[in-house]
Amino acid sequence: MSSRAWTIDSISHALPHPELRATFQREVSFTEVSKLPAILDRWVRFITDIEAGRDELERVRSYVHEHGRLPDGYDQETRESISQYEELKARIEAQRRQGHNAA
Repeated sequence: MSSRAWTIDSISHALPHPELRATFQREVSFTEVSKLPAILDRWVRFITDIEAGRDELERVRSYVHEHGRLPDGYDQETRESISQYEELKARIEAQRRQGHNAA
């Protein structure tokens, strides 16, 4: 996990999409205080995973710009990344629905 000093505000601002920020804010607002550390840790891990992926994205962008194609062997990695993204998207959507049903 990041050594950064995280606050609820900094976590919220680090999330790249308004829907993610809204989901985070709902979770923090409607979670029992005793369960907040686990929720906050999960969101910080999510953000650090996103930040870690930015370097790889920039490397691939540069390669594509220079060579006009994806790096060799990247297709398999892409399929795995898409699968992981789809799983994450499904979890976020389920949490969003859960938040709407609780309201």
